[in-house]
Amino acid sequence: MRPKSRVFFRRLLLTGVLLAAPAAHADFNDGIAAFAAGDYNKAMQVFQPLATTSNHAYAQYFLGRMYLEGRGVERDPAEAAKWLRKAAEQSVKEAQYQMGSLYVRGEGVPKDMEQAYAWLSCAAHLGSPRAQEALAGLELSAEEKTAADKLAEELIAKYGKTPASTSVTQ
Repeated sequence: MRPKSRVFFRRLLLTGVLLAAPAAHADFNDGIAAFAAGDYNKAMQVFQPLATTSNHAYAQYFLGRMYLEGRGVERDPAEAAKWLRKAAEQSVKEAQYQMGSLYVRGEGVPKDMEQAYAWLSCAAHLGSPRAQEALAGLELSAEEKTAADKLAEELIAKYGKTPASTSVTQ
């Protein structure tokens, strides 16, 4: 992805999360604003309690990103994977994409192409174009593909629904 496209995508994602978040999560919006402004200490102060005590999926996703990218904290792929998995298991497609990418690279988790395929498939099912693109580039043996398809079906059945916090039927 070209740098300008990546910046646009991140801004679009941040805007979408802000618009989708209910008013009860005004603190979360403060965290997003701090994250977007590069005030990672404030973002951490907002996201950490929401992620741990409220099980807030998007706070978990942003904590995962912060640890993955070393924003305001020491870069820690294993800690990033922990938070991203929590968000992925709450159907946050961006976290599912990141989990798939971590498994492809073996970063913070063991390298596992079947897990990578399954998480990327789940994100693609929810409409992630980056996951669809990443899936196209994966190379698996016939045996790996069979196992990966089965695992992908399981993940999609469990985590392939739009999170309640962003659903229009709330």
